[in-house]
Amino acid sequence: DQEQGKTYSVKIDFVTELLTITKQIAKIAETSNEIVEDDYGNLRYIGADPNNYVQFNNELWRIIGVMKDIENADGTKEDKVKLIRNESIGSYPWDNKAAGVGSSTSSYGSNDWSDSALQKVLNEGAYYNRTSGNCPSGLNGATTPCDFSSIGLTEEARTMISQSIWNLGGSDSDSKLAREFYSLERGTDVYSRRPTKWTGKVGLMYPSDYGYATSGGASIDRGTCLDTKLSEIYRLSDCYNNNWLYNNKYSQWLITPYNTIDIHLFVITNSGCIGAGSVEIPHQTHITIYLNSNIVIENEEEGSSTSPFILK
Repeated sequence: DQEQGKTYSVKIDFVTELLTITKQIAKIAETSNEIVEDDYGNLRYIGADPNNYVQFNNELWRIIGVMKDIENADGTKEDKVKLIRNESIGSYPWDNKAAGVGSSTSSYGSNDWSDSALQKVLNEGAYYNRTSGNCPSGLNGATTPCDFSSIGLTEEARTMISQSIWNLGGSDSDSKLAREFYSLERGTDVYSRRPTKWTGKVGLMYPSDYGYATSGGASIDRGTCLDTKLSEIYRLSDCYNNNWLYNNKYSQWLITPYNTIDIHLFVITNSGCIGAGSVEIPHQTHITIYLNSNIVIENEEEGSSTSPFILK
């Protein structure tokens, strides 16, 4: 534009919406049959081996899905992506505190995640700090040396994890559907006034995470699997064989407690169902985290085990 011999320039800024990982997964879900919405609006990867691999902490992790309205430490809520480590970090007791220590009233420990011996290792101990140290073993608070100097959380990984509020609601039975567990996990039924919530970074998966991850198979569809109690899933091979969170070689810890027995928790058994585990008995540990909301996937078209999603 010229006026009276003067030249003016106009600068136009084009603002493009930044697609963070939650929106990127929602976008992928529009054309993928590996991502479905559950009964509560969460997006979940399903099937025997979906393309949900991600490089995190310099190793392979997997995306459970996009969880709605996860509470932050300040009380605000937002949708967050939930990851689980592809490999177990080892087999450890969930707890083994001596009687009188924290919430424990026996030599076995207690099913209170907020002061669990394993929780301490993951959130403030050797695993969290990527070093060697001590892990629970046996009874009465006994420990054994453990070394996470090569697989513990890196400094970069720690900055990518969201400090979130985890629900600790329990159940009196494993004879529940995935949708029923989901509601109970967010409830207030716990043993003897145990906390119903915990604020931290590193946790374990829920029974509902396992139940919702199935796609069903040729003979038994997903709807039938979801209408089957998780204690009975072992009868339906189409359900557990088409669930990427299942492992036929070992049982896996969950974060959810029984609300009627102070040392019992829920585990995924190697037969494919949800069952009971006692806190002092070692089980494999697949740790779970929520990502911060500013994380982005660099390569949306990838996600396989050989070409995992890259985060930044």
